Amino acid sequence: MMNRTFTIISLHFAGFLSHDWVSWFTVKLNPLLPSLTAEMLQTVTSNTDCNAYHIIVGALSSVFDQMTSLRQQELTRIMLGYLKQSHPWSKFSSTCGSGTSSLSAWLEQSFGKFSIYVDYEDLRDLNTGFDSSLDLLSVSQVAQLTLHSGALNNAHLIEMVFDRLEGDNSFQDIEEFLEALSQTSQRLDINPVVRDIMMNRTFTIISLDFAGFLSHDWVSWFTVKLVPLLPSLTAEMLQTVTSNTDCNAYHIIVGALSSVFDQMTSLRQQELTRIMLGYLKQSHPWSSTCGSGTSSLSAWLEQSFGKFSIYVDYEDLRDLNTGFDSSLDLLSVSQVAQLTLHSGALNNAHLIEMVFDRLEGDNSFQDIEEFLEALSQTSQRLDINPVVRDIMMNRTFTIISLHFAGFLSHDWVSWFTVKLVPLLPSLTAEMLQTATLNTVCNEYHIIVGALSSVFEQMTLLRQQELTRIMLGYLKQSHPWSKFSSTCGSGTSSLSAWLEQSFGKFSIYVDYEDLRDLNTGFDSFESLDLLSVSQRRQLFQDIEEFLEALSQTSQRLDISPVVRDIMMNRTFTIISLHFAGFLSHDWVSWFTVKLVPLLPSLTAEMLQTVTSNTDCNAYHIIVGALSSVFDQMTSLRQQELTRIMLGYLKQSHPWSSTCGSGTSSLSAWLEQSFGKFSIYVDYEDLRDLNTGRQRKEPSS
Repeated sequence: MMNRTFTIISLHFAGFLSHDWVSWFTVKLNPLLPSLTAEMLQTVTSNTDCNAYHIIVGALSSVFDQMTSLRQQELTRIMLGYLKQSHPWSKFSSTCGSGTSSLSAWLEQSFGKFSIYVDYEDLRDLNTGFDSSLDLLSVSQVAQLTLHSGALNNAHLIEMVFDRLEGDNSFQDIEEFLEALSQTSQRLDINPVVRDIMMNRTFTIISLDFAGFLSHDWVSWFTVKLVPLLPSLTAEMLQTVTSNTDCNAYHIIVGALSSVFDQMTSLRQQELTRIMLGYLKQSHPWSSTCGSGTSSLSAWLEQSFGKFSIYVDYEDLRDLNTGFDSSLDLLSVSQVAQLTLHSGALNNAHLIEMVFDRLEGDNSFQDIEEFLEALSQTSQRLDINPVVRDIMMNRTFTIISLHFAGFLSHDWVSWFTVKLVPLLPSLTAEMLQTATLNTVCNEYHIIVGALSSVFEQMTLLRQQELTRIMLGYLKQSHPWSKFSSTCGSGTSSLSAWLEQSFGKFSIYVDYEDLRDLNTGFDSFESLDLLSVSQRRQLFQDIEEFLEALSQTSQRLDISPVVRDIMMNRTFTIISLHFAGFLSHDWVSWFTVKLVPLLPSLTAEMLQTVTSNTDCNAYHIIVGALSSVFDQMTSLRQQELTRIMLGYLKQSHPWSSTCGSGTSSLSAWLEQSFGKFSIYVDYEDLRDLNTGRQRKEPSS
């Protein structure tokens, strides 16, 4: 659209007045502007004055976020070339930009959002205000310029800012600069590369004064001024910071770093953890004053490592704090659960092994039960590392499986729907085999429901392995015919039976196995063996089935794989009757009964459907398919379009009765292709309908 529009309107640019540029670029072209190329912008600006240029830049800036990074950079180069070639100025002495009241306003008019791609040297060449302003501005003004000039996303600009700050009074200037940044109401979205530069240059200056820092200085710098830059603090910097700090200062620094933990890379997190560990090991074992004021191990861990504790081995924790060596045996089970929640044990294999060593005593079953109950009652989200979860499940199952023989129905409910839920994604096929070994149907259904609730948290392989155990259980002990057996007899439908028997795992069960287990699945499979009269009956059954589906008040959310099966098998049956279909049959089937399945109609099926249909039936089918267009894949849409095109080309050009009753080209297009028209080439449209070569009279 942009290419063809531009080809036409560009011929008139020479005669454009100011209001024309406004009208076209801020209104008419706005939806297409993200497609404006560098070549087009070169053409547009070749004869424009500053006012027109500013209008164009403002319009492009309004759709900046809809463009690719490459397109943004290409357009920036054209803007820069335009300004360099014809409109240099010094301190706004030239016409272009002379009406602006500030550098930020000039930058907005000249480049808009594209300014982030302009080098500082180019800015300075274009506007000498950038050459002297930094030295002339106060520190707070430099901070304001940094916030509004794009410097937080421009390495060249931020280097110039710090060149200005690194003078005779560098420490005070850096401090005032960062204080001004911290007090702004706008969100500081700093490019990581720029943030690294800011941190490096800031640290080089302030580190010279660390030796004289008092407690309030560490608080002021690390919890306020440096916060936006802390994700860029390196291990080497932390080593320097902590080389002469006492415990109080160390705790302040750790707390500050912990507050930006999630903004760091995993590698940076681990590198900083090693420095923290080295600091604590070298000078501050638990017996010293460092941490002695904490009231609990969890408080000590928070002060000593913060969120970085997940990277500390249990052995190191025990070496640093002897409370970890004896506390587990001294703590109650609920306290062990609390320690597990707050010590990082859910993400630390060493720690979780120690926890279960504590639980596996003379009263192991009761202790495990109390431990899991405490975990299930916590208000915090249990985000357990999969490796840790496997360990927890293995050791828990070893203990509780010894008691399965005495489990009653409420025990299965309590364990599998509450206590074990966080661990169930780690239940193996061997464990399920053991669990179901002596269970009755009711208990089996409880287990299946519980596993189905965590289905998405399992690997594909685990899902398939568990399905095989379920299938084996049902085949071995609980065959039934039309719900005559106990297992499943209380279900009111096949879908309820399937849900109880397999839950979400049913997608991995072969149809043959379903039919062997439940004869309710038998009717479709016998199609090839039925006589003509039986096929007719089956046709009526299918029709009744689909009518019942279409009349339900609930939303039919059918899995695409299941829908494909339903469509394939339905089509095999009903296609035998197409030759006798009248107009009302096409309407009934394609606009009502088949609607839930139509997204699965294939090109081959459409070819069969339209092979003997007249125009009226064809239009009904196209309208029905168009109503489910958005539910199809792009590939399916294109395949069906080719069949429609072939049908119309073969027998029904515009001059025939097909579509002759339509009052306009748009109506013809809607009847002939519906939403699929977007895939039809213009040449094909013109071949089918000569009206495309005529200009329709305006209304």
